[in-house]
Amino acid sequence: MIARAPDLQRIPVSAVMTRGPATVDELAPLADAAAEMAVGGFRHVPVVDGEGRLVGIISERDLRARLGTDVHGFATAAADALAERVADAMTPDPIALSPRASLADALAVFADDRVGAVPIVDRDERLVGIISYVDLLGTLRALSEAEARGAGALDAPPTRGAAHAAARRLGARPRAVRHAHR
Repeated sequence: MIARAPDLQRIPVSAVMTRGPATVDELAPLADAAAEMAVGGFRHVPVVDGEGRLVGIISERDLRARLGTDVHGFATAAADALAERVADAMTPDPIALSPRASLADALAVFADDRVGAVPIVDRDERLVGIISYVDLLGTLRALSEAEARGAGALDAPPTRGAAHAAARRLGARPRAVRHAHR
């Protein structure tokens, strides 16, 4: 028996996104972005200007290319590389979605543009959240498990920590899931 697919058009990304994600200023040194990633365990950090407007995104891959090492070696990278500005290493003008965009919209971005995280911005381009493919997969899993148990849709749209919350509500044993903008 094939389970009915969840209607991802009806769930807004705001229900799943990480609100108030860690950010780094575009004029900050790469050391700041490296520290955010190393301490937070993130693979993507939105880059903002002085007014909180999204201007870019920096990934672990961007830092590895610039610093010549993986996240564990960021702290010991060359001082001159760590002093470079984030703006010089980031991906400028990243794909972003509105909080009202659907999970289907996010899925299309992940699949078509092959990105790992999508910043969520308001109409003034101010960062309000971020959603990663891990967040989306956790939500799909929770919805699928709910459907398999005959519970139908979840009582409310999944929120941050969706996989654990949905699993608990449905009587499943939650697995270790980290919910951050990876």
